[in-house]
Amino acid sequence: MIQIVTAPVLTHDTSPEDIVWNILNKREDLWFIDVDSTVNTQEILKYIDSVTLEFDTMVVLGIWGSALGTRAIFEALRWKNHNEIPGVQKLYILDTIETDTISDLLEILDLKKTMFCVISKSWSTIETQSQYVFFRKQVQSIQSDWKKHFCFVVGENFLYTSELENDFQIFELADNIWGRFSVFTAVWLLPLAFVWIDIDWLISGLSGIKTNCLSKDISQNIALHLAIMQYYYYKTETKNICVFFPYSSRLGQIGEWYKQLLAESIGKDWVWVTPCSAIWVTDQHSQLQLYQDGPQDKLFITLEILNSQSELFIDKNKSLTFDSLLKIEKYGTESSLRNEWIPVISLAMEKLDERNIAQLLYIFEFQIAYLWELFDINAFDQPWVEKSKIITKQKLLSDFPDLDLMLEAFKI
Repeated sequence: MIQIVTAPVLTHDTSPEDIVWNILNKREDLWFIDVDSTVNTQEILKYIDSVTLEFDTMVVLGIWGSALGTRAIFEALRWKNHNEIPGVQKLYILDTIETDTISDLLEILDLKKTMFCVISKSWSTIETQSQYVFFRKQVQSIQSDWKKHFCFVVGENFLYTSELENDFQIFELADNIWGRFSVFTAVWLLPLAFVWIDIDWLISGLSGIKTNCLSKDISQNIALHLAIMQYYYYKTETKNICVFFPYSSRLGQIGEWYKQLLAESIGKDWVWVTPCSAIWVTDQHSQLQLYQDGPQDKLFITLEILNSQSELFIDKNKSLTFDSLLKIEKYGTESSLRNEWIPVISLAMEKLDERNIAQLLYIFEFQIAYLWELFDINAFDQPWVEKSKIITKQKLLSDFPDLDLMLEAFKI
């Protein structure tokens, strides 16, 4: 279970009851509210069971929301060097088109035992298209039955033929789900299931937190509490930078996902809430100087894991553990921030497992929904990201006049 340990006391004129009521009236636009009862994990697990005997490696081909969240959960629930363990199912997430990174990955893959999960809602993302074309060519060079190496997650309105559906395993993403909110869909669940992360256990965590996230009692509703804090400090004290500071290196990629979630959802219409992430204790020795002695424009959200998976003693008398030292350092850093009147919201996670990770992400998604209501902006589009894509396509057509012919190769 996720809980707020400490937080500043606020005096605000915002009505939690009105905010929750308005969100409930927009429930059809917030598909993730009821995902605990709508997601079909059995279809995913059936497919995974059918491929894991033949393939021991999966590579996710996708960009941004198609990759960030999968990596966040994978690194949180699996050891950072998981792929180096002999005999395990391996997962690589390729969210780049950098030549060196692709070459490095190609060197370590056994293509005969590798499958590719290609994720693109509209099938118009040039980066994902190019990744697919490249790896399709690599697999075709060694395998006549190359199609079994690929599965796809595409939008529900993607136009594919019946022949295509028979050739490939295709999972659909509803049109009202944006990539950064695709946590509890095949976009994330399929790759995670491949490395034996318990996706049913992950989804089960949502039922335990949904009531809280819809509560009109701010003391029970962590998501609403976070949103009101964010809004209050932005409006009254110009705290326009939100620092997510997990007290665990395994949660570092959660910060990367949260940065996209907050920036792409709320960063519009001249609202300049800017997210950044750091990792205790590493960044208390690098960024903390700026945070305490620099501009007072920041709100902190810290997160600790209350019960670690193991206990390692430092001294021979077994009186001090690394976990105890970590908590003491957290206390010292948080106290030094609060002593300078810097607002810190301290969250705690009972333990690091599927249920708790799911609850954390669900809370953050709800926080965005409540910020949507508070700031009165559309949190579910990204117009300037789309403009960048348009300019990129225009430049491609300008530099490569025959691109229309080349795009034929991008078809599934």
